[in-house]
Amino acid sequence: MNPLPKKYHSLLVIDDHNMIINGIRLLVGEQFRAFYQANDGAAGIALAMEHQPQLVIVDQVLPDRSGDSIVKEVKYHCPRTRILAYSFNGYPAAVLKMFEAGVNGYVIKSEDDTEFNKAVEFLLEGKDYFCKEARNHIIHRVFPEEEHARLIVANTGFSAREIEIIRLVCQQKTARQISEIVYLSERTVEQYRSNISRRIGAKNVAGIIRFALQNGIIDLRDL
Repeated sequence: MNPLPKKYHSLLVIDDHNMIINGIRLLVGEQFRAFYQANDGAAGIALAMEHQPQLVIVDQVLPDRSGDSIVKEVKYHCPRTRILAYSFNGYPAAVLKMFEAGVNGYVIKSEDDTEFNKAVEFLLEGKDYFCKEARNHIIHRVFPEEEHARLIVANTGFSAREIEIIRLVCQQKTARQISEIVYLSERTVEQYRSNISRRIGAKNVAGIIRFALQNGIIDLRDL
Protein backbone atom coordinates (compact mmCIF):
# COMPACT_ATOMS: atom_id res chain seq x y z
CA MET A 1 0.00 0.00 0.00
CA ASN A 2 1.47 3.34 -1.06
CA PRO A 3 1.90 5.93 1.72
CA LEU A 4 -0.19 9.09 1.54
CA PRO A 5 1.66 12.08 0.05
CA LYS A 6 3.12 14.50 2.58
CA LYS A 7 0.87 17.42 3.51
CA TYR A 8 2.57 20.73 4.14
CA HIS A 9 1.32 23.22 6.71
CA SER A 10 -0.18 26.10 4.75
CA LEU A 11 -0.04 28.18 1.59
CA LEU A 12 -0.95 31.84 1.11
CA VAL A 13 -1.45 33.22 -2.41
CA ILE A 14 -1.49 37.02 -2.86
CA ASP A 15 -2.87 38.02 -6.27
CA ASP A 16 -5.59 40.41 -7.41
CA HIS A 17 -6.91 37.94 -9.98
CA ASN A 18 -9.08 35.16 -8.55
CA MET A 19 -8.66 33.13 -11.72
CA ILE A 20 -4.91 32.95 -11.07
CA ILE A 21 -5.48 32.02 -7.42
CA ASN A 22 -7.90 29.25 -8.42
CA GLY A 23 -5.38 27.95 -10.95
CA ILE A 24 -2.68 27.77 -8.27
CA ARG A 25 -5.14 26.04 -5.91
CA LEU A 26 -5.80 23.37 -8.53
CA LEU A 27 -2.10 23.00 -9.31
CA VAL A 28 -0.58 22.72 -5.82
CA GLY A 29 -3.37 23.29 -3.26
CA GLU A 30 -3.75 19.63 -2.36
CA GLN A 31 -0.22 19.58 -0.98
CA PHE A 32 -1.27 21.83 1.92
CA ARG A 33 -3.55 21.39 4.92
CA ALA A 34 -4.64 25.03 4.73
CA PHE A 35 -5.00 27.42 1.79
CA TYR A 36 -5.34 31.20 2.23
CA GLN A 37 -5.79 33.91 -0.39
CA ALA A 38 -5.67 37.69 -0.58
CA ASN A 39 -6.36 40.12 -3.40
CA ASP A 40 -4.11 42.94 -2.20
CA GLY A 41 -0.93 43.47 -0.25
CA ALA A 42 -2.50 44.72 2.99
CA ALA A 43 -4.78 41.70 3.29
CA GLY A 44 -1.93 39.38 2.35
CA ILE A 45 0.37 40.76 5.03
CA ALA A 46 -2.38 40.49 7.64
CA LEU A 47 -3.06 36.84 6.75
CA ALA A 48 0.65 36.05 6.77
CA MET A 49 1.07 37.56 10.24
CA GLU A 50 -1.96 35.64 11.54
CA HIS A 51 -1.23 32.21 10.06
CA GLN A 52 2.57 32.16 9.54
CA PRO A 53 2.22 30.11 6.32
CA GLN A 54 4.90 27.72 5.22
CA LEU A 55 4.84 29.17 1.69
CA VAL A 56 3.67 32.48 0.25
CA ILE A 57 3.19 32.90 -3.49
CA VAL A 58 2.97 36.58 -4.41
CA ASP A 59 2.41 38.51 -7.62
CA GLN A 60 4.99 41.16 -8.45
CA VAL A 61 2.27 43.74 -9.20
CA LEU A 62 -0.67 44.35 -6.83
CA PRO A 63 -3.23 47.20 -6.68
CA ASP A 64 -2.18 48.73 -3.35
CA ARG A 65 1.53 47.93 -2.92
CA SER A 66 4.53 46.77 -4.89
CA GLY A 67 5.44 43.11 -4.60
CA ASP A 68 8.89 43.82 -3.17
CA SER A 69 7.47 45.90 -0.29
CA ILE A 70 5.07 43.06 0.57
CA VAL A 71 7.93 40.57 0.52
CA LYS A 72 10.01 42.67 2.89
CA GLU A 73 7.17 42.96 5.39
CA VAL A 74 6.26 39.28 5.22
CA LYS A 75 9.92 38.33 5.70
CA TYR A 76 10.10 40.61 8.75
CA HIS A 77 6.95 39.23 10.43
CA CYS A 78 7.29 35.63 9.19
CA PRO A 79 11.04 34.80 9.11
CA ARG A 80 10.46 31.08 8.51
CA THR A 81 8.08 31.56 5.60
CA ARG A 82 9.36 30.74 2.12
CA ILE A 83 8.32 33.18 -0.62
CA LEU A 84 7.85 32.49 -4.32
CA ALA A 85 7.32 35.53 -6.56
CA TYR A 86 5.98 35.52 -10.09
CA SER A 87 4.99 37.98 -12.80
CA PHE A 88 3.65 38.14 -16.33
CA ASN A 89 6.96 39.47 -17.61
CA GLY A 90 10.63 39.03 -16.90
CA TYR A 91 11.66 42.68 -16.83
CA PRO A 92 15.07 42.86 -15.17
CA ALA A 93 14.10 45.67 -12.78
CA ALA A 94 11.09 43.69 -11.49
CA VAL A 95 13.09 40.52 -10.98
CA LEU A 96 15.95 42.31 -9.24
CA LYS A 97 13.67 44.23 -6.87
CA MET A 98 12.01 41.01 -5.73
CA PHE A 99 15.36 39.26 -5.33
CA GLU A 100 16.76 42.13 -3.29
CA ALA A 101 13.62 42.04 -1.11
CA GLY A 102 14.48 38.45 -0.18
CA VAL A 103 12.30 36.10 -2.23
CA ASN A 104 13.37 32.46 -2.30
CA GLY A 105 12.22 31.91 -5.86
CA TYR A 106 10.89 33.60 -8.98
CA VAL A 107 9.03 32.27 -12.00
CA ILE A 108 7.53 33.96 -15.06
CA LYS A 109 3.83 33.27 -15.61
CA SER A 110 4.54 32.20 -19.18
CA GLU A 111 6.43 29.16 -17.83
CA ASP A 112 4.59 25.84 -17.94
CA ASP A 113 3.05 23.99 -14.98
CA THR A 114 6.11 21.77 -14.65
CA GLU A 115 8.36 24.76 -14.00
CA PHE A 116 5.94 26.19 -11.44
CA ASN A 117 5.61 22.84 -9.64
CA LYS A 118 9.39 22.49 -9.60
CA ALA A 119 9.75 25.92 -7.99
CA VAL A 120 7.20 25.05 -5.29
CA GLU A 121 8.89 21.72 -4.65
CA PHE A 122 12.33 23.33 -4.28
CA LEU A 123 11.10 25.99 -1.88
CA LEU A 124 9.29 23.46 0.30
CA GLU A 125 12.54 21.48 0.50
CA GLY A 126 14.33 24.57 1.79
CA LYS A 127 16.06 25.37 -1.50
CA ASP A 128 15.90 28.48 -3.68
CA TYR A 129 14.60 28.31 -7.24
CA PHE A 130 14.75 30.93 -10.00
CA CYS A 131 13.61 30.22 -13.54
CA LYS A 132 16.26 30.60 -16.23
CA GLU A 133 15.18 34.08 -17.35
CA ALA A 134 15.08 35.45 -13.80
CA ARG A 135 18.38 33.77 -12.93
CA ASN A 136 20.13 35.35 -15.90
CA HIS A 137 18.95 38.84 -14.92
CA ILE A 138 20.22 38.36 -11.37
CA ILE A 139 23.57 36.93 -12.38
CA HIS A 140 24.43 39.37 -15.14
CA ARG A 141 22.96 42.65 -13.91
CA VAL A 142 23.74 43.17 -10.26
CA PHE A 143 25.24 40.53 -8.06
CA PRO A 144 28.88 39.53 -7.58
CA GLU A 145 30.43 36.12 -7.90
CA GLU A 146 29.33 34.81 -4.49
CA GLU A 147 25.64 35.42 -5.33
CA HIS A 148 26.20 33.84 -8.75
CA ALA A 149 27.52 30.74 -6.99
CA ARG A 150 24.58 30.68 -4.55
CA LEU A 151 22.08 30.69 -7.40
CA ILE A 152 23.91 27.98 -9.31
CA VAL A 153 24.01 25.74 -6.23
CA ALA A 154 20.31 26.39 -5.60
CA ASN A 155 19.23 25.59 -9.15
CA THR A 156 21.42 22.60 -9.99
CA GLY A 157 21.40 20.70 -6.70
CA PHE A 158 25.21 20.42 -6.76
CA SER A 159 27.33 21.57 -3.85
CA ALA A 160 29.79 24.46 -4.14
CA ARG A 161 32.67 21.94 -4.23
CA GLU A 162 31.00 20.01 -7.07
CA ILE A 163 30.43 23.24 -9.00
CA GLU A 164 34.12 24.07 -8.61
CA ILE A 165 35.11 20.66 -9.96
CA ILE A 166 32.69 20.99 -12.90
CA ARG A 167 34.35 24.28 -13.84
CA LEU A 168 37.81 22.74 -13.67
CA VAL A 169 36.76 19.73 -15.74
CA CYS A 170 35.38 22.10 -18.37
CA GLN A 171 38.77 23.81 -18.45
CA GLN A 172 40.29 20.43 -19.44
CA LYS A 173 42.14 20.02 -16.13
CA THR A 174 43.37 16.52 -15.32
CA ALA A 175 42.42 14.74 -12.11
CA ARG A 176 45.92 15.43 -10.76
CA GLN A 177 45.69 19.14 -11.58
CA ILE A 178 42.25 19.38 -10.01
CA SER A 179 43.42 17.56 -6.89
CA GLU A 180 46.19 20.12 -6.41
CA ILE A 181 43.77 23.02 -6.81
CA VAL A 182 40.98 21.75 -4.51
CA TYR A 183 43.26 19.88 -2.05
CA LEU A 184 41.69 16.47 -2.56
CA SER A 185 43.22 13.17 -3.59
CA GLU A 186 43.12 12.18 -7.26
CA ARG A 187 40.91 9.25 -6.33
CA THR A 188 38.39 11.55 -4.62
CA VAL A 189 38.41 13.88 -7.62
CA GLU A 190 37.70 10.93 -9.91
CA GLN A 191 34.80 9.91 -7.66
CA TYR A 192 33.40 13.44 -7.80
CA ARG A 193 33.70 13.50 -11.58
CA SER A 194 32.05 10.09 -11.93
CA ASN A 195 29.15 11.08 -9.69
CA ILE A 196 28.68 14.36 -11.54
CA SER A 197 28.65 12.62 -14.92
CA ARG A 198 26.15 10.05 -13.68
CA ARG A 199 23.79 12.65 -12.21
CA ILE A 200 23.63 14.78 -15.36
CA GLY A 201 23.80 11.86 -17.80
CA ALA A 202 27.05 13.01 -19.40
CA LYS A 203 29.11 10.39 -21.22
CA ASN A 204 32.17 12.60 -21.70
CA VAL A 205 33.64 16.05 -21.07
CA ALA A 206 31.52 17.52 -23.86
CA GLY A 207 28.39 16.50 -21.96
CA ILE A 208 29.66 18.17 -18.79
CA ILE A 209 30.50 21.34 -20.74
CA ARG A 210 27.03 21.39 -22.28
CA PHE A 211 25.43 21.10 -18.84
CA ALA A 212 27.71 23.80 -17.42
CA LEU A 213 26.87 26.23 -20.24
CA GLN A 214 23.13 25.60 -19.96
CA ASN A 215 23.15 26.25 -16.21
CA GLY A 216 25.39 29.31 -16.14
CA ILE A 217 28.28 27.53 -14.39
CA ILE A 218 30.63 28.66 -17.16
CA ASP A 219 30.31 30.77 -20.26
CA LEU A 220 32.08 30.51 -23.60
CA ARG A 221 34.84 32.88 -22.46
CA ASP A 222 35.89 30.31 -19.84
CA LEU A 223 36.62 27.64 -22.46
